[in-house]
Amino acid sequence: MKWIFPPLQSEKIKEIQDKLDLPKQVVNILLQRKIDKPRLIKEFLSLDLSMLHNPFLMKGMNAAVERIIKNIKKKTPIFILGDYDVDGTSAASLLYLAIKKLGGMVMPFIPNREIDGHGISKRAIKKAIDGGADLFITCDCGINESTIIKEANNFGLDFIITDHHIPGENVPEAVAILNPKQKECEYPFKELSGSGVAFKLVSALDLELNKSNHLIGEIIDIAALGTASDLVPLTGENRLIVHHGFKKIKSNSCAGIKTLIQATNIKNIDEINVSNFNFKIAPLINAAGRMNDANIIVDLLTTKNIRRASDIGDRLIKENKKRQVLQGIALKEAFLRASLMDKETKLILLENDDWHPGVIGIIAAKIKNKFKRPSIIITFDQDGNGNGSARSMEGFNIYEILSLFKGYFDSFGGHPFAVGFTLQKENFELFKKDLLDHVIKTKFEIIEKKLILDGKLYLNDINHQFINAINYLAPYGAGNLKPRFALEKLNIIGNPKIIGNGSHLRFQVKQNQKLIDVVAFGLAESYKYLILGKLIDIAGFPEINIWKGKKRFQFNAQAIRLSI
Repeated sequence: MKWIFPPLQSEKIKEIQDKLDLPKQVVNILLQRKIDKPRLIKEFLSLDLSMLHNPFLMKGMNAAVERIIKNIKKKTPIFILGDYDVDGTSAASLLYLAIKKLGGMVMPFIPNREIDGHGISKRAIKKAIDGGADLFITCDCGINESTIIKEANNFGLDFIITDHHIPGENVPEAVAILNPKQKECEYPFKELSGSGVAFKLVSALDLELNKSNHLIGEIIDIAALGTASDLVPLTGENRLIVHHGFKKIKSNSCAGIKTLIQATNIKNIDEINVSNFNFKIAPLINAAGRMNDANIIVDLLTTKNIRRASDIGDRLIKENKKRQVLQGIALKEAFLRASLMDKETKLILLENDDWHPGVIGIIAAKIKNKFKRPSIIITFDQDGNGNGSARSMEGFNIYEILSLFKGYFDSFGGHPFAVGFTLQKENFELFKKDLLDHVIKTKFEIIEKKLILDGKLYLNDINHQFINAINYLAPYGAGNLKPRFALEKLNIIGNPKIIGNGSHLRFQVKQNQKLIDVVAFGLAESYKYLILGKLIDIAGFPEINIWKGKKRFQFNAQAIRLSI
């Protein structure tokens, strides 16, 4: 992995510092991220909710609001279907809460991964009709499901699609489609999550019915969960939603989110951030959709009953442990099979009917990371219904490639780095042959992964003032990564330890009489550098570690190399 150090723009830094009272390190990072004018910097750092765009700028919003209000006034049920991941369940939950508060009758539903597959199923259509609904709203899905929507229209169901995935060629026949990525949509911010799109719909409904925008404050914590988990860029409106959502989570969140925090033993308010949420809490939420029934997530996020929330939290912990066991078994076999493949194979495709469909996305991601190749994992049930999950990297657009073979799929959706699909087992062998033939004949350049760093530090630079200055740029996530730095020519102190079931490292380094603890998650293979008695470089970020109530500086390393 190549380490990249952008040049220091000293003159530009001074020019901005003359106009804005900001530390040099913060200005330098902002410049590297193309936030290079005082006006843009002020907007980036202000994080004021007044900067949210008018929701009616989104194509289809007027029609969606008018149609929902019609049902609210007539007291006719509205059926809401969300995808079974964190983003989809969050979107469905916040929309349910808002429409109910506005006086509507709402029927939320999350499909079962094994029974329904992805998106809109015939079972969901039947539930909506049997429940007396004549309006069906999708959350985080539906943009590429024109066939089943057309069939459902014949039963008197109107559709409003709220989604953020890339639209296909066939646009569904719906009363309204809310998706900033659709053609001719002039909404200024295109990177909203599914929860973000639903959040904008709530904002529009509140503005129309109450001439206010107060309702978003009641559901912004749930919108933040979906946005943070879906790895959309944490810029623009996403950054605003996550910032204010996590502020509410820290102070006055819903019973369900409080329960999740307690279940994961997050005891200190400083530990409530995007990174910890995605590492500790998101897997619990996703476990329901992966292993069983994600409708309990809607229950969790919408209930005011603390006992009910606690019971669901206990159930999620059990489901997640079950997921971890099944995932471990499947991953061991997948790694073995992938390791036996020809090293010239451009794409790894594995199929196994014994792998649970709830873990194939995780397996695909881990295969991709370990073998540095795009991967596709497929599993079939006893009736021949297959679920597939694909993961890729820079230089290999898996969405574009698999789009060429949509004729084999019953459903299909995703983006350049991740795709989900369903297909029948009878079509698998021909699909596999055609796909691999295409990949063999096509030239792809897998771009070497580069570690983009924000500068170099000395150990003496790491203090409270420096860390506080860097935190001006939070919340961090995709599109707004936590600033990363290099520490060079460090001495190893004492005996480095391999921890965490052999995956992680913990050690101390010294430079000019100053020592600091280092933790390196997933870098156990770098242990060989630490025992040579030579100087090393580490790249990552400084942080304050809280252990048993005590705070101390540590450096979180993402890469380790021998000093040149």
